[in-house]
Amino acid sequence: MTIDQLETLEMIVEKGSFKSAAEHLHKTQPSLSVAIKKLEEEFNLRLFNREEYRPKLTPEGLVFYNWAKQCLFSFRELQTVGIELGSKKVEPYLTVVLDPLVRFEAIEGVFQETVLSKYPTEMTFRTEIMSGGLNSLLSEEADFAISTKSEENDNVESVAFDRIEMVPVLAKSLAKSLPDLSYKSLKPFPQIVVLQQGDKTNLLKRDRKGVVADSKKSYVTDHALKHKMIMSGFGWGRLPLNEIEKELKKESLLLIEDEQVKPFSLDLHIMRLKHKPMGPVARAVWAQLLKNCIAVQAKKSPRTK
Repeated sequence: MTIDQLETLEMIVEKGSFKSAAEHLHKTQPSLSVAIKKLEEEFNLRLFNREEYRPKLTPEGLVFYNWAKQCLFSFRELQTVGIELGSKKVEPYLTVVLDPLVRFEAIEGVFQETVLSKYPTEMTFRTEIMSGGLNSLLSEEADFAISTKSEENDNVESVAFDRIEMVPVLAKSLAKSLPDLSYKSLKPFPQIVVLQQGDKTNLLKRDRKGVVADSKKSYVTDHALKHKMIMSGFGWGRLPLNEIEKELKKESLLLIEDEQVKPFSLDLHIMRLKHKPMGPVARAVWAQLLKNCIAVQAKKSPRTK
């Protein structure tokens, strides 16, 4: 039994087919079949039911797979420790992906000179909407992400960070042309929604619950543009309450109160890959992010006497 065989088993189960697993591992399907066959022969154990169209674990295979996952987790942790102990290298650069809705006061202190002035590390900051933060981590294009968590993943360490209240609003200039602020009156005007760039078939993974099915829509790929278009009276939509408190107070923006157009919350998480080695700068940044999580949560939780 080898780690390569266990990783082959893991990928076949995760991807649902030998073909997809082979593509992900950059190997041929026959080589994967040979690896699984050798593993089965070693223990006189049938891992997959060959009668199914797609590979399905046998009851014994499922038990073996669960143990294999534990073994791989320990192996990858050991790899990470070995790399960190052996190299102790300072990272030449780090990439952080931020959701456009992240409040900068929530990450205050993370990138202060006290951390970075000691090292030549270059920091790159990039914004990604919806599942972009998690996808950037999984593809190892980013070291950290602060965004919504679109799905659970065993390879990702995730800590709840902040909650953003999204409230439906329209500009006062647009409201003047309406008989009232009901959804019925709003229907002739577009709902401004953020669209993941280049993907019209997978709209608003994050905001799907906030999109009114029968509303007229206008799509933008940038949160700042969405804000400007709503402010200009082009249409209506949901914006973060913390960003528009001044506009609401001045009544340049008005809240929409209708059962069909309700507010909702978005939970932001800080995330990193569990098994990706961290040098001194990455460790300092992650430690500060965790401290900020505690501080943000403490402010929101009233003290009990």
